[in-house]
Amino acid sequence: MKRKLATLGLCFAGAELFAANMPPLVLVPAAALLLLLLFLSIARRSRYLPLAVGAAAGLCWFCVFSFMAFRPVRALAGQTASCTVTVETDAATAYQNGQLRGTLTVTSLNGRACYFKMRSNGFPAQEPGETLTADFALTDLPNDAYRASRLSRGILLQGEYTGGYHAGENSRAVRFALYRLRQNASALLRRWLPRDLGGLEAAMLLGDKAALPDAVQDTFRAAGISHLLAVSGLHLALLCGLFSFGRRRRFYRPLILLRAAVAVFYMLLTGLPVSVLRAGIVFLLVLLGDWFYQPIDLLTLTGAAAVLLGLQNPYAPCDIGFQLSFCAVLGVQASAALGSWEETHCPGRDAEGIKAQLRHAGLSLLSAVQTAALASLATLPVLVAQGLTTSGVGILANLTTVWMLQPALVLGLAVLALQIAAIPLGFAAPLAHMASFLLAVWLRVFYALAFWCAALPLARLYLPREYTLLVLALLGALALAYYAAGKLRWFLPVGAACAVMAVMLGVQLQKGVATLALVGTAGNPAVVCAQDGQAVVLFRGGEANLRAVRSYLADHGAAEQVLTVDLRRSASDLSFDTAEVWTTQVMDAYSTHTILNGLTLELYHTSGGNLAVIGDGRTHIAVMAGNAALDAPVAVDVLCAAGALSDSVQPVSILTTASSPRWLDQAGTERVYYGQDIPTLRLRPGRSLQIKEAQRVALQ
Repeated sequence: MKRKLATLGLCFAGAELFAANMPPLVLVPAAALLLLLLFLSIARRSRYLPLAVGAAAGLCWFCVFSFMAFRPVRALAGQTASCTVTVETDAATAYQNGQLRGTLTVTSLNGRACYFKMRSNGFPAQEPGETLTADFALTDLPNDAYRASRLSRGILLQGEYTGGYHAGENSRAVRFALYRLRQNASALLRRWLPRDLGGLEAAMLLGDKAALPDAVQDTFRAAGISHLLAVSGLHLALLCGLFSFGRRRRFYRPLILLRAAVAVFYMLLTGLPVSVLRAGIVFLLVLLGDWFYQPIDLLTLTGAAAVLLGLQNPYAPCDIGFQLSFCAVLGVQASAALGSWEETHCPGRDAEGIKAQLRHAGLSLLSAVQTAALASLATLPVLVAQGLTTSGVGILANLTTVWMLQPALVLGLAVLALQIAAIPLGFAAPLAHMASFLLAVWLRVFYALAFWCAALPLARLYLPREYTLLVLALLGALALAYYAAGKLRWFLPVGAACAVMAVMLGVQLQKGVATLALVGTAGNPAVVCAQDGQAVVLFRGGEANLRAVRSYLADHGAAEQVLTVDLRRSASDLSFDTAEVWTTQVMDAYSTHTILNGLTLELYHTSGGNLAVIGDGRTHIAVMAGNAALDAPVAVDVLCAAGALSDSVQPVSILTTASSPRWLDQAGTERVYYGQDIPTLRLRPGRSLQIKEAQRVALQ
C-alpha cells in the first residue's frame, strides 16, 4: 500500500469521528476488535497494516483522552461554582441587554486553578479579552446539532450566569491583541468600501463575517462558493504564494523563513479556524521539506496534519471545517492523479508548435473542470450529512469566480497598507483612494458573477439526507470493488449510469410525499407544507418567522409558495410572498379546502384562536394559533404545538421546538417530540407518517 502515512492519518481521524458519534458502550468492544485486527495484520505482515494501525490508534486515543482529560471536567455538571473566566473572541451580543454570549475560558473554579472552556448564553461583559469572576450553574452541553462542533473546539460544559459578578483585569494574551488588530483592519476596509462590498472583503481576507449581509451569504451559498467567504487553505496558499519568487540558492532559505512567518501570522490573525490550521500545518511541513531539499507529497502531509489535529483534541474531526477541508483535499488529489494519467495517455505528447500549445491549453482547461467537479463531489457527503445547501452550479461558479479571489485579497492588503501609510506619508492617501476604487470595481464584478450563477436553474438542490447518503455509500463501495479488481477506469461509465438511475428512482419515490417543517422561532414556529415542488405556509409568529420561511424554502429546493394561511389572531402588516393569502380571522367558523396534490385543509376560526388541520383522509396534522375552543374536540395524529395546548385538540403525538414548554406537565400520556432546529413530518398519503429531526421527550 502506497502513501502509508496518508492512510494512517486519515484512518486515525476517521476512527475518532466514528467514536465521537457512537455510544460509550460501543467503544470498548470496537477498540478490542481493532486491536485484534492490528495484531493479525502485524503477524501476517499485511499491506493493510497502516490502515489497522491508524484506526486502532485513533479509537484508543479517543478513549484515553476522553477518560483522562474530558471526564473530570464533565463531572462538574450539576454544580454551581464561582468561576474566574476570560471572554473569548467569539463573544456576541446576547438576548439580554448589556450581556454577551459565547465561549468562556475558565481559569479558576472555587479558588482552585483549572483550565477548560464552557459555553454561556448570557453573562455581563463588554468585549472579548475581559476577565471576570461570577457564579455559574454548570450543566452538560445540550444534545443538539451544535454539540459536536463545540466539543471539537474544546467546549465541554454549558454555564448559566447566576450572579456574583466581579470585574477583573483584561487579558494580555496574544490572541486578543490579534483579534483587536483584525477588528481594526476590518473597520478600515469597510470604511473605504461600499457597505455590502466591505463586509465581503473583510470576510474573505480576515475571516470577519460580522458585517457580511445575509443576502451576500445566501448568494454565495446558492452558487456553491460559500467556501470563498470562509478563510481556508485556499486563501493561505494564495497569500503565501506571493512570496514564492526567487528560487536561486542564496535567496532560497530566507524566502522559506519569510513564507513560514507570513503563514503563522495569518493563521493567528484569522483566529486559527480548523480549515486554516490544517492548511497551515501542511504548508509548514512543505516548507520544512523544502528547507532540507526533500521531495514532498501533499496527501501524506495531509495525513500527518490529521494526526496532529486529532492528538490535540480527539473531537477535532467532528468540526465541519475539518471534514470539508480534508474531503476537498482528497478531491484535489484525485484530480491531480487523474491529470497525470491524462498527461501520459492523451494523444499528442510529441506534438510541437501550435499543436503542443493547444494540447496544453486543453489539458489545463480539463484539469480546472475536473478539479472543481471532484472537489465538489468529495465534499458532497459532508454537506448532505450536515443538512447544508448543495448547489447544482457549483462547478460553473468555481470556474467563474475562484480566479478572482487572489486579486481581491491582494487589493485588500494594498488598501490596508496604503491607509496605514497615509498617516505619516500624505502622498499615500490618493493611492489608497485609487486602490479602494479598483477593489470596489473588482468586488462588484465578483459579486455579479456569483449572483448570476445563483440565479441559474438548479442552483439550489434539495437532496434527501438518508437516500442521498445511501446512494453515495453504494457508489463508493462500487468504486472500491472496481479498484480492487484493477479496473477502476470502467467505474466512470458504470457509476454515471448508476447515479442517473438513482436520481430517477429518488424522484419517483418522492412523488406525492408531503413534508411539513416547523420553521422559525422556538415555541411558536410557522409550518411549511411542501409537496411536488409546491408549498403552502401555515403562518404564525412575526417578521422573524417570515424570514425563516423564506430561507427554508430557498434552502430546500426553492419550492413554489402557492398559498399562505395566516393563522394569527392579531394580524400585523407583513408582506407575504404569495399572491393568495387566506386570513382565518375573517373566514367562516369552519371551512374545508383541497390544497396541493389532494391534501385536505380544514380551518376552524374562534374568538380565542384559529386551528388548521391538514390530512389525507387517514392521517391528520394540526396547527393552532391562540387557544381555539371548539364545541367538540378534534382528534389528530400530530399537533405542531405553540405556546399553549387546548382541550379542543386531542393529539396522539405532539411536536414542539421549545425545549421546556410551559404545557409539558399538562401533556398527559401523549408522546412529545422535541426538535431544536427544523423538525419535520414526512407524510406519504395513505401509507405512513414519520417524525424527523426530533427526539422523544420523557414525561414525568
